[in-house]
Amino acid sequence: MSEDILTVKNLETDYSLDNGGFVRAIRSLNVELQKGETLALVGESGSGKSTLALSIMRLIDKPNKIADGEIILHDSDGDTSILELGENALRRIRWKKISMVFQSAMNILNPVMRIEDQFIDTFEAHSMPGDYSDRIDKYLTIAGLGTKVRRLYPHQLSGGMKQRVSIALALSCEPEILIADEPTTALDVVVQREILFELKQLKTSLNLSIIFITHDLSVASAVADRIGIFYAGRLVEIGRKNDVIAKPGHPYAKLLLGSIVTLSTERGKNLSSLEGSPPDLSKEIIGCSFYDRCPSRVKQCLSYDLYPVEVGDNHYVECLRAKELLESTV
Repeated sequence: MSEDILTVKNLETDYSLDNGGFVRAIRSLNVELQKGETLALVGESGSGKSTLALSIMRLIDKPNKIADGEIILHDSDGDTSILELGENALRRIRWKKISMVFQSAMNILNPVMRIEDQFIDTFEAHSMPGDYSDRIDKYLTIAGLGTKVRRLYPHQLSGGMKQRVSIALALSCEPEILIADEPTTALDVVVQREILFELKQLKTSLNLSIIFITHDLSVASAVADRIGIFYAGRLVEIGRKNDVIAKPGHPYAKLLLGSIVTLSTERGKNLSSLEGSPPDLSKEIIGCSFYDRCPSRVKQCLSYDLYPVEVGDNHYVECLRAKELLESTV
């Protein structure tokens, strides 16, 4: 059995509204990241994927808040409750234990600083020992860039090169966990393929555990060991990549997969469409949050007490009819 390096238990994260209310962007979420694996999290925009990443990094700013739950890091120092850490202790976790490539990462580089100075700022902020020059060259090379890049400014780099610099920065303090939030968004397909290949190579060479966040199932299938499907702040399905893609158990996952066109898709095949809109997360949701959009709904789904149903080996689905629907497709 694989060993977990990160555990999220019953996490609830809220965004405040101007009227005094709140949106519960993450709702009683449970997930584990195993050592050495890539876990891809897939879902619509606004489903909670990036909020989970920011919660793990403790980057949810007031008045927004993590309302409940636990986030536990398991490493050589033992079990660490990230939500209970003070700022100084948290600094020792960020980037050294868990780092993140942010969404639209190519735009986070300081435009008036040379690349090497942005590395040095990171090292000094986290009190990294050793020769900074050698470390900069090492991680630029690991990310597939030449060492001459260090003297350049961001505007002198292509989009793909800036993305690689962002990945190199995230790896430069030698973390055990890398969170990559839409790291290939806005890149052309050739550069996207190169970045995905680099991440797969880095996982092996650096023994990384990766949380890869994307809205694109085809990208997820290219990098993941396991895939988790997000909907309305919950993980509605999770399992090994091949199981989720070949036998999706949640109706939402089936619709997502049915909407994808590949080179092997038969001409004239009818693609799935997803009618309606996600639920209003500022209101209490009773039962299944996918009910209004689900083609397989029954009245009992409205009072369904959400819990993961095991439909295969390490394959879990939050759906009242999961086993029934899977059996009917065999």
